[in-house]
Amino acid sequence: MKFRFPVPDRGDVFLLLTVIIWGNTFPTAKYVLDVLPPTVYASTRYLLAAITLMLALAWRQGLKPPRRQDILPLFALGLLGITLMQLLWANALSLTTASKGAILVAVSPIWAMLIGSLRGQRLKWQAWIGVMLSFAGVFLVINNSITAITFGGGSLTGDLLFLVVAFCWACYSVFSPPYLARLGALYVSAWSMLFGALTLAPVMIFQLDDVHWEAMRPSHWAAFLFTAIMAGALGYLSWYGGIARLGVARSVVYSYLIPVFALLSAVAFLGEHVSAVQSLGAAIVIGGLILTRLNVAKSA
Repeated sequence: MKFRFPVPDRGDVFLLLTVIIWGNTFPTAKYVLDVLPPTVYASTRYLLAAITLMLALAWRQGLKPPRRQDILPLFALGLLGITLMQLLWANALSLTTASKGAILVAVSPIWAMLIGSLRGQRLKWQAWIGVMLSFAGVFLVINNSITAITFGGGSLTGDLLFLVVAFCWACYSVFSPPYLARLGALYVSAWSMLFGALTLAPVMIFQLDDVHWEAMRPSHWAAFLFTAIMAGALGYLSWYGGIARLGVARSVVYSYLIPVFALLSAVAFLGEHVSAVQSLGAAIVIGGLILTRLNVAKSA
């Protein structure tokens, strides 16, 4: 019997491209945050991303406003996935390292599993072991020591904020699929991002006086455009395009690659140091995620 490699679906291409982009977003955004305050960066970034997606929607489908029954869900998705999550993400990244942030955000599938269990989904005992392993790995990443309590390498506040970011992303991923299936990835991404960006925009008023636009070099503008258009607009679109084709269960595996690309990029471009303990913690996190995902898939 001959073994045949599975033929990649277009959804696999979408998801692989997305995780490469999103993995590189952590160090790229960290570079921009050396110049722009977090709220100004998050607000302007997602206003540009929302405009990009709305133009794509107008070109592909026309600008049809959401139906009355869809306005509140799309607004809620934007509030959760853009306003709250991106505000916390930018502030967290300004307080801790890009490599740690990517590892901590990677626990979002674990949050998704826990949310699922609260909604009646039963998890096998092997899945719960995976959950505990992942959080043990998170502790090692944050603590950066096996023998002592240190919480070294970045701010503890930033680390904890990234765990909240992961929770927000999990909620967004859990509640969005019904609307993606009915309305399409482009429509949901464009309108939810527009609602979220418009809600986020007023927040930047509090840090506008701290902006020094003259400090923005061409490299900063290039990094800003990458995180806004490639990661913000096209990243969301290709991610949900992949989910729409493959489903959540098959798609979530790709999220395990985000911290891998982020770690490599942060070390290469920012010169960040990842200790042996943090590397072990990252491996435990990913191992726990895979164990949980496999056993949830079996029990579903």
